[in-house]
Amino acid sequence: MSNQRLTTGALLRYLRGNTSEKAILQVVGIKTIDSKADDPSTAAKRYRLMLSDGKSTFSSCMLSTQMNILIETNSLKENAIVRIDRVMVNAIDKQSGRVMLMLYELEVLQSDSERIGDPVALPLTDIISSGGNANRTEATDNNQTSTSAVPPATNVIRQDSKALPTLDDRNNTKHFNGDNNRASSKGGNSIDKERIVNIDTLNPYMNKWTIKARVSNKSQIRNYQNARGPGKFFSCDLVDQSGEIRAAAFNTECDKFHSLVEVGKIYYIARASLKPANRQFNSLNNDYEMTFNYDTCIEQCDADEGQCIPQVQFNFIPISDIANRQANSVCDVIGVVKSSSNIDTIVSKTSQKEFNKRELLLVDENASITATLWGQQAEDFDGSSNPVLAFKGIRIGDFNGRTLSTLSSTLICLDPIETPRTIELRNWFDKEGKSIDLPDLSKGAEIGNQQAPFKTFSQIATEGLGLSDKPDYINVKAVITFIKKETAVYMMCPEERCGKKVVDENNGTFRCEKCNKTYNNFKWSYMVSVCIKCFCKKFGVLIFGNLSKRHGRSSFRKINQACINSDKFRNINFFKTHYIHYRGLNGLGQARPGPWAEMGRI
Repeated sequence: MSNQRLTTGALLRYLRGNTSEKAILQVVGIKTIDSKADDPSTAAKRYRLMLSDGKSTFSSCMLSTQMNILIETNSLKENAIVRIDRVMVNAIDKQSGRVMLMLYELEVLQSDSERIGDPVALPLTDIISSGGNANRTEATDNNQTSTSAVPPATNVIRQDSKALPTLDDRNNTKHFNGDNNRASSKGGNSIDKERIVNIDTLNPYMNKWTIKARVSNKSQIRNYQNARGPGKFFSCDLVDQSGEIRAAAFNTECDKFHSLVEVGKIYYIARASLKPANRQFNSLNNDYEMTFNYDTCIEQCDADEGQCIPQVQFNFIPISDIANRQANSVCDVIGVVKSSSNIDTIVSKTSQKEFNKRELLLVDENASITATLWGQQAEDFDGSSNPVLAFKGIRIGDFNGRTLSTLSSTLICLDPIETPRTIELRNWFDKEGKSIDLPDLSKGAEIGNQQAPFKTFSQIATEGLGLSDKPDYINVKAVITFIKKETAVYMMCPEERCGKKVVDENNGTFRCEKCNKTYNNFKWSYMVSVCIKCFCKKFGVLIFGNLSKRHGRSSFRKINQACINSDKFRNINFFKTHYIHYRGLNGLGQARPGPWAEMGRI
């Protein structure tokens, strides 16, 4: 038997606009709502509750996705006693009784309980008339005569100087002029500025709402082609104190709103459509996304409004955590640009178009990673001062380790002031960061730290490893049987992130074709070709750069002599994370001497 006492009549009071009451109710039913997202597997589950106040029940109570954890942990279940801490009324169609309670915050007081009382469904007449009761309160305060034929003067009830939502009549919008409904600039009463809601409370079940948000990012207009013909669209990211959401406009609305919204400015936005976020294109921390339509109103705020709204909201992860994230996912990351390459031009295999790119070495206190900028972002970037760079929505790649690559929607902030990490990273880099070597997630050698199975060379051939577009990583026990000594070293470009061979101009200068530059010096580097053998088969392996130096234990300038007169490389019998390129050319990820007694029996 429950020792909790329910708040009788609370459901009807909620429907009449008294959403400040923290009522104690009982959950008498839970229903899962089918997802309408393009990819249901990525959409958050929605739950609809039937609540009882001991006298009446109301079945249209939608639980916020932030509260799903209560159901998933079996804390919130049928007959549970809860206290409603935050609720909003959404009138879908008051005249037909289609009203919904949005439950944003609640606390489970008692999970296991018996049914309390003998409640009955709240009468439809009470639901329909509740909106009129709420509106009559407002009309009385304004000394106006309230009749069913006269529309209410406002659709909010003010209590303690706060605008509280009540039952709305969607048909009231018909009283506005059509041009005012489609207004996109100041003027008229097209936006209800008394009804501001937070972005994190927006959902498709809300009827009338207005947000005040800053545009943190805006894309260019892009063209597309589908079964219905050609089209165009742009998207922008909106942020307020509570969260962020992505908005998009298509075709006519794209032309209408693209020039109106500007990055960094604050706007009132109302009457846009909401739907579940498509995770294929939207990585923002919100279950929903917004679409501007013909009825959407956007009005710029005054200059002195919205000072507390942040410029952008970041959810940074350390660079070292990127190794644990799935490839092709997106993340927010911040680091110091330790070095940057020159502009490089590549040609797309599919479209045969040229694209400019620039590679950066991004570092923090624990790791480093290569980040690639594309197009105009690559052309405009200057990393000579080693700035702190923050990325919002940058894609994680898995080619030869882990890499980062910007998208058209990626937001790049130079020395951002919105986060204390900027000062922390700047102080660290100036004191010690610029002079220390950190693990590079973008080097194939570092992948040697991951777990990989042991394979023989026969198994490599039988299983077809290394023949796909992506490399396969395995462990091999083998001995070196041959070292090609003639081409063990080459003259390398002095640029840190280049590594290409330079040509001796025979005049004291050396030219790099990749960088398209001539240098007065060069770096020695290794490319040692060796043959390794297990008990069943032989394979050729290339050992590159610093990896060769580490395992040969010899300076660059003396490598040829070392290969000719020394057997130092023959001391390696255990190759860890040997990877096979899809062309069949073998590359060594990492090698180390193994215990002869245990691993020398091949």
